[in-house]
Amino acid sequence: MQQIQLIPDLSLSRVVVGNMRLLDAGLKGEALLRFVKQCLDMGMDTFDHAPVYGGYTCESIFGDAVLRVDPGIRSKIKLVTKTGIVLPNRRGNSHICYDARKKTILQEMDESLRRLGTDHVDLLLVHRPDPLTDPAETADALATLLKEGKTLAVGVSNYTPAQTTALQKYLSVPLATNQLEFSVKNTDAYFDGTVDDLFTRGMKPMAWSPLGGGSVFKGTDAQSERLRTVLNKLALHYGVTMDVIMYAWLFSHPLHMLVVTGTLQIERIRCADEALKIHLTHDEWYEVLAASRGFDVP
Repeated sequence: MQQIQLIPDLSLSRVVVGNMRLLDAGLKGEALLRFVKQCLDMGMDTFDHAPVYGGYTCESIFGDAVLRVDPGIRSKIKLVTKTGIVLPNRRGNSHICYDARKKTILQEMDESLRRLGTDHVDLLLVHRPDPLTDPAETADALATLLKEGKTLAVGVSNYTPAQTTALQKYLSVPLATNQLEFSVKNTDAYFDGTVDDLFTRGMKPMAWSPLGGGSVFKGTDAQSERLRTVLNKLALHYGVTMDVIMYAWLFSHPLHMLVVTGTLQIERIRCADEALKIHLTHDEWYEVLAASRGFDVP
């Protein structure tokens, strides 16, 4: 499995195993530990978390099944988690909110470490930009956690180029990545300046929802139907499944983005690994883009 270097001291596997649906999948105990080891066998050593996944349960499920059972595995895996989304009634709030204040970030980090069963994560992301917090305060919190060794690197998620610039201004270390929505169904980032900004920064993004939330497979909307036609044609040509082509479409872009899988089925995750062997042509990439948008480029 290819490793992608985000910053000098941090490389992650090109395929990142997402744990957002861990609770819904019912994967826990020995089955989860076995799953993690199967991922490692394929070279996927990076596991993505967030406190709010499963309503503050997914990190604990992972910690209970993996790190508290087999502490030695910590040296073989890289952990990503996030901070800054607060679900209703978590901290006296009646509404879901974003909170990137220093006290919240520091508290959430300690809570995540306890749930995961480790003393540090490899990468901490600010999950969503908080319009009510000065970026200087957010940067101060991230710098504190880096100094304390509770995270080895920091980054952002769902940030616009301007929001990234505002936060980076107050940080003495580079933000490692921006975790963004990229898929054959969501191509906005290629045209709204996001991709250009990533190139300017030399930043490699992590793509969440790389299969478009699964709607391409069964959706009855016009976009899904157009995409299915083209993706199935390409899948037949390359002798693979449609999801392999969707991953390959992302991997074909020169940004060298990482993908965060949404599935916890090992056979489906293997599709992402298989996609690294598929090299779409320039014309094929644009054929998928046209199917997504409903028209060719001008």
